[in-house]
Amino acid sequence: MYLVETNDLVKKYGKNIVVDHVNMHIPEGSIYGFVGENGSGKTTIMRLLTGLAEPTSGGYSLFGVSNRSNKIYDKRREMSAIVETTSLVPSMTAIDNMIFQEMYLGIKLTPEQRMELLTKVHLENVGKKKVKNFSLGMKQRMGIALALLNHPKLMLLDEPMNGLDPQGIAELRDLLIELNKDEGITVLISSHILSELEKIASVYGFISHGHLIEELTVEELQERCRKSLKIKVDDIKQIEEVLQKLKIKEYKIFPNGDVKIYDEVDIGKFVSDLASQKVHISSINSSDESVEEYYLNLVKGVAY
Repeated sequence: MYLVETNDLVKKYGKNIVVDHVNMHIPEGSIYGFVGENGSGKTTIMRLLTGLAEPTSGGYSLFGVSNRSNKIYDKRREMSAIVETTSLVPSMTAIDNMIFQEMYLGIKLTPEQRMELLTKVHLENVGKKKVKNFSLGMKQRMGIALALLNHPKLMLLDEPMNGLDPQGIAELRDLLIELNKDEGITVLISSHILSELEKIASVYGFISHGHLIEELTVEELQERCRKSLKIKVDDIKQIEEVLQKLKIKEYKIFPNGDVKIYDEVDIGKFVSDLASQKVHISSINSSDESVEEYYLNLVKGVAY
């Protein structure tokens, strides 16, 4: 089941198309890593999903309910979001911030429930310290505590790792994994720190200039980033026959003529063997990409 689906979602500001016919799918129980450069449309999509902005055309559904249905307001109560900035009151303590947010949401927690939430985000020892004296990492975790007040099934986080030091990143990463696995919360998270997304995401969406270029699972991404010898050929049918003849066991042939060889091969001998079989190679290189390299190479190959 998809908790979030968008259908040809478009958002324009004047003549500027910020989100261009985006079709994204966020599976229930996933951590969806949303990858894109500044201005790619990530924040705008989160604003659309939370009702902070309205689509120019197209639409979306939350928990199977269309944004055009009156029931969408009820479904938004099952989600929470930190978009652009955390809504903390710096002059208040952690507990006072929680009480203030409860009033806004129309709910009331017991002192024990509040402390349970603070413990969950590892802020149980802040006492009466005002939020303005928190570190950036503590503020991010406090923001997540507020986002958990309504027991959400879906959480949207816009660049929550920005500006954090390595310890703050590790603490936030561990917290999100815990919330996903133990609480069953589905997470949509955007981040520029792709090396950290690699450690938590189960699904990826790659977006650039308002276009969602590709969605794939972590297993599919690992397969594509797996260490391999990459060649480009003219004749797909011919290369498959030749690879079988050369007893190459692990390989993948893509429709555009790219071939990835996962077997350990002697490159010089392999090229010589292909030449003897009259296989024309237009390029050859070793491939062992990170998520960041995969994204950058993906973007290079897309024309707008």
